[in-house]
Amino acid sequence: MEQLSWIGFGAFFGASLVVGIRLVLLARRTGHLPELMIGIGVLGIGPLGFGLRTLASVPGRSTIVGATLIGCSFLALFVGASSQYLFAWYVFRLRDRWAKPLCFGAILLLAAGYAGDLLENGLFNRSHGGAWFWLGLLLRLAVLGWNAGESFAYWTRMRRRLRLGLADPVVTNRFFLWGVGSGAAFLGTSIGAVAFAVSGWVSSGHPELALLVSLHGGVAAVAMWLAFVPPGRYRRWIQARGRRLGGDVPSERA
Repeated sequence: MEQLSWIGFGAFFGASLVVGIRLVLLARRTGHLPELMIGIGVLGIGPLGFGLRTLASVPGRSTIVGATLIGCSFLALFVGASSQYLFAWYVFRLRDRWAKPLCFGAILLLAAGYAGDLLENGLFNRSHGGAWFWLGLLLRLAVLGWNAGESFAYWTRMRRRLRLGLADPVVTNRFFLWGVGSGAAFLGTSIGAVAFAVSGWVSSGHPELALLVSLHGGVAAVAMWLAFVPPGRYRRWIQARGRRLGGDVPSERA
């Protein structure tokens, strides 16, 4: 069962690494902020944030190395979650007055939560829990939920435009997939958080819980891959479905 759980986690880390690098390089070419924000967000939360934290827990490493990895993982998680807050605000709520203070207020609270967590639980022989720990975790959950909700809502609006031939089917599907990926990450993180709150369990110490969390990571990995590195056959299938719905708009290419 432990080996099965690593399939989901590995798929999530691998997809996050490829998608994140791809989007950052794409943003470098185009100068577009949304691609850069998603790329940094995916890299920060996935392979850099949780990846470095996983390496820090490997037996046999020195205390100094472990503490350094933990510190770097906190920085990566902060940058990644902040980038996702910026993406949700910039793409979905740029014209709404309430969204900007919400976005930047959440980022400031996130910084406070992570700093307080490090002071309270330490880098060496690290423990978990406390108000600061939960503040950072809840804010990270909030941005995943925000992205999922906004993406599904925007996908619904794009579907209506698609029927009128006013939307690109591939882009429309991309919003759906980003909602699925963010939603799966939200649910997987929530399961681990609830288990820890109720019993103090961490998923790495309980194979059944780790497998359940990893399944959500696998779903997020597939959704990210299809959204940002879609195989040609999948892209053509989405375009054909769009034409049947009435959307005969030339598809964009990432």
